[in-house]
Amino acid sequence: MKQIGISVKEIAEFLYGSASITNDRVLLTRAQEGIEIHSYWQSKYLDIDQKEVALSTTFLDEEIELLIRGRIDGVIIRDGILYIEEIKSTHADFSTLTDQTYPAHMAQAKIYAYLYLKEHNLKSIDVKLTYIRVEDRKVLEFEHHYTKSVLKTYYEKTISKYIDWLRLLSNHEDSRQKSIEGLTFPFEDYRLNQREMMAYIYKNILRKGILYLEAPTGIGKTIASLFSATKAINKPREKVFYLTAKNDGKKVVLDTVALLEEKGLIAKTCEITAKDTMCFLKERDCDPEVCKYANGYYKRVYKAIDDMFRNETILTKDVFRHYGRKHTVCPFELSLDTSNYSDIIICDYNYVFDPLVRLIRYFDADDYESIILCDEAHNLVSRSREMYSASLLAEDFLRIRETSKYLKPNPTSEINQVLDIFAEASLELLEVDFVKKEEANPFLLKTLRKLLGKLDQIFSDDKIKFDKRSLREFYFTVNRFLKISDYYDDDFVYLIENVENDVMISIKCLNASKHIMNTIDAHVESINFFSATLEPMFYYKTLLTKDKGDDVTFQSPFNPDNLLLLAVDDISTRYKDRENSIDKIIQVARELVTSKKGNYILFFPSYVYMNLVKDRLTEEIENVSFVTQRREMFTSEREEMMNLFKEDSEQSQVFLFVMGGIFGESIDLIGDMLSGVLIVRTGLPALSPFNNVLRSHYDIAFRNGFDYAYTYPGLNKVIQAVGRVIRTETDRGIAILFDDRFTTRKYLSLYPENWKNLERCNRIEDIKDMLHDFWEVGKDEETH
Repeated sequence: MKQIGISVKEIAEFLYGSASITNDRVLLTRAQEGIEIHSYWQSKYLDIDQKEVALSTTFLDEEIELLIRGRIDGVIIRDGILYIEEIKSTHADFSTLTDQTYPAHMAQAKIYAYLYLKEHNLKSIDVKLTYIRVEDRKVLEFEHHYTKSVLKTYYEKTISKYIDWLRLLSNHEDSRQKSIEGLTFPFEDYRLNQREMMAYIYKNILRKGILYLEAPTGIGKTIASLFSATKAINKPREKVFYLTAKNDGKKVVLDTVALLEEKGLIAKTCEITAKDTMCFLKERDCDPEVCKYANGYYKRVYKAIDDMFRNETILTKDVFRHYGRKHTVCPFELSLDTSNYSDIIICDYNYVFDPLVRLIRYFDADDYESIILCDEAHNLVSRSREMYSASLLAEDFLRIRETSKYLKPNPTSEINQVLDIFAEASLELLEVDFVKKEEANPFLLKTLRKLLGKLDQIFSDDKIKFDKRSLREFYFTVNRFLKISDYYDDDFVYLIENVENDVMISIKCLNASKHIMNTIDAHVESINFFSATLEPMFYYKTLLTKDKGDDVTFQSPFNPDNLLLLAVDDISTRYKDRENSIDKIIQVARELVTSKKGNYILFFPSYVYMNLVKDRLTEEIENVSFVTQRREMFTSEREEMMNLFKEDSEQSQVFLFVMGGIFGESIDLIGDMLSGVLIVRTGLPALSPFNNVLRSHYDIAFRNGFDYAYTYPGLNKVIQAVGRVIRTETDRGIAILFDDRFTTRKYLSLYPENWKNLERCNRIEDIKDMLHDFWEVGKDEETH
């Protein structure tokens, strides 16, 4: 018999939830309010009353033993009558509330009442559902008297319905475990080091550890990690989270799951994508008065989940949109709710690590520990700093002030106080563009909290008609700033800066490793960080998990002779030398792109540098097509550009890209799709006030500020760019590093093991000869 533990609240909300998605009152209202309201009301209890009364019982089925637990908010006596009280905080107008507005609330109270009545052998009992409005602490109470037989019938009907759902889940998990036990690797042969990688991951999961794996392109990281993690699933409701930063990465994982299903795996896989990409509306608005998919969502979501669970296995964005339309529910919220019953969840890093975005049900709860696979983990250092940073712009407050006088309560006073702070900041920026302070402005935080309180009241009043969308993003911005301020310590700085004719006030995180570790320690069973580029390893371990965890580096499975790796090191590309480098860049680029018909990428450190060279490149190199990346590109434009690599062009195509951008990594250009790359400069982030703040912070923390702030992040971009060239065992190509620093002792000590064949070559004639000889060898190999 399978034992399953569940709370009364979970049962009630799953079966009886019938409210709407209310972006204004549910998502915007902080969970802390509920705690405060409960504490406030319970403080008024009499000595004879009891609060937080723990209950537990067991419901036996043929296959399932359901362990039901919960805490009654209050067992109180008024005028000689014993009540079971359920307390709920709300922002709603009481005239709109009945005891069935939120059926899950009354269902929760009735189940508690039955369990208490049964335990104390009572024949009847009274229930009090108490709503307390957050803004003014006004109280609305609904009272009902129930006999034991009525509550017993209600309870048994409810639990039986939930058991039916659990039986479906249980049968799935039994089938899943049997399929996992019989699952074999989907390929006849393992790639070089692939089996070893799988063993490391599997053992790390079993010992609940932290593991870093640097696994070069070609090992087959996705199937190796996913197969190992899946084989390690051995508990009910245990989950594998596969984290990836790019949509292309999600597709690879989904295809890998499909491959495992072909080999017999039985699993439910859930893809979580950004809300805007799933929304049915032309412009997202989660107000239930506007969106029919939000209105009454919780009344219909159980049927939608049940329908999907019975008929689908791989739940992609398109699948959620299909069932969202079928059942008239929001597809994004449906994906979140369905993830609760999935085995594999594919999502972005922020759903695990961002304090405002992470999935609370898994990463703020106490009863979940998940297996994490973190792909392209080199991205997480900068991403994690962003997750714990927040900014305010004066322009946003000026815009909101234009209409604030029409709102009730009127937030104009608080907005003006914040604008006064911006005015003081602008005076500090008269002669500089950037000011760093050790502490956040306490008056600003105090004023923002008052402002947020008024905005909560504005959103909660259905009688006030206004364009809520115009306030929503502003609310989120203010709320995020305050939330991040709660984490402020020595790893944060308070910044004031001029940004495009506006003043920005920011709280910036300089090192988020403490917060990542807190999430891992509290809510993660095991985590595996992997990437083709984790050089130097200590940098990533330090800035992600405070130097905790094991690490392993695998050799590339590819023949190093298939990559001609050259360094042109007689020229400087530093800012002051950019103009002087252009002639040599054009000379080297000409030899590269004319050495063999094909596709080539010229990577530049910035758009400015790229544009300095672009016109002369297009004028002086003939018989090739040039394609240039722009700062702002729609997804369709990026896809069109990538499709050019697949076309059989009559002449060579030369792509001008910015290193570290959307085309700098996570793109697979196999075979003849890419013949070579030229990498201009070392990838160092631009010298900037903030990067210098990072440098100073890392100097104090690690005594190596420049490398942590500049060298190591830049090197990763370079290694990623070179990694575009060789994607399979049969690929051949060229990578040219263009900067005098590439052959210094420091850089040579940091390169991957498979870069040992790096050669210096500065004379144009020698470069031409080496390129020619390389391609000739390739021809000879093809003919044999």
